Amino acid sequence: MKNVRFDALQSVRGLAALVVVLRHVLACYPLSSHSATIIVFFLFNSPAAVTLFFVLSGFVLTHSLVGQDFSAETVLTFWTRRVFRILPALIVVTLLSALFTRTPLANWPVAGSDPSMEALLPYHMPLSPGLLAKCLASVSSALVPQNWTVAVELIAAAFFPFLWASSRNESRLFLPVVLLALALSICAPAGGKGLPFIYGFSFVVGIIAYRGWQNTNVILTSAGVLLAAVGMSLPTTLLTEPETLGAVFNSPKLAIPETICAGFLLFGLARNGTIAGLLSNRALLWLGDISFSLYLVHFLVIAIAGRLLSPLLPAFSMPVREGMVFCLTLLIALPLSHLLYEKVERPANRLGHRLSSLFQSQRRIS
Repeated sequence: MKNVRFDALQSVRGLAALVVVLRHVLACYPLSSHSATIIVFFLFNSPAAVTLFFVLSGFVLTHSLVGQDFSAETVLTFWTRRVFRILPALIVVTLLSALFTRTPLANWPVAGSDPSMEALLPYHMPLSPGLLAKCLASVSSALVPQNWTVAVELIAAAFFPFLWASSRNESRLFLPVVLLALALSICAPAGGKGLPFIYGFSFVVGIIAYRGWQNTNVILTSAGVLLAAVGMSLPTTLLTEPETLGAVFNSPKLAIPETICAGFLLFGLARNGTIAGLLSNRALLWLGDISFSLYLVHFLVIAIAGRLLSPLLPAFSMPVREGMVFCLTLLIALPLSHLLYEKVERPANRLGHRLSSLFQSQRRIS
């Protein structure tokens, strides 16, 4: 079971990252039609995609721990590998973003866009050593706006081995853990400090989805998989307005139903049915490979693309502007993400595995 590959889930991760990129381009170049915006945001729902990332992390991290004992060695190995999986790419993208703000390109005008584009990596933005250090550690989103999601991943990683241990067959703690995670999500405080509590439930649902796949023979039909995907977009569509979504997208009333639908989606795709087969192709698997770097670097590339195209954009309608910026963003971001994956992510992962092997060696020696 340890060697099972979830190709469809890898592809879904890549598609979710692509949805986030498109959604942020649309936010920087908003449509004037309210109804068109609702339709586009339903089809390309970035808050639901982010929730899916967290549920998917819970699923695949549980799989990575299959067959291991709950021990200090296992916990230290997990933590080491997780840090080297996440932080190196973030550090590189953070430094690239800081460098961009010191280049003449950052001072180019941004025409034909939402005013928020002016605030995206502005020229010579104030950047003290302390603020840079916070950005490098994912504590601040000044240079990488989506850093809050990385911080949630790192905080979840600190607790995940214990969540995994509670879900094993011999443990009777998992139901209380699930209920506690749900209660913490519902009662989470407002603001950034509440985000780990809101989305902690997503990691727990990822564990549930994996245990369901592992311990049952239940198969979710293709219709069920599609309904789960649609269900992920319904909360923001029915309960919010696109123009004000940025202020409320991480509300528990949205994140919890998104999480539950994401759990069903991953459970269904893990069975390798018709839809999973369609998703398991080389191009989508490659997109899944580079998805983390693509997710991290896309705001920087949007800032670059918007400035490069600024002299041309005012002559076109907003949908054309969106298409132009999105295409140029992908033309830059996809090869850059591939480079980051090959030269930063993979070597860092290998280093993390080598360093974590020291804990195993110490145990054998002792």
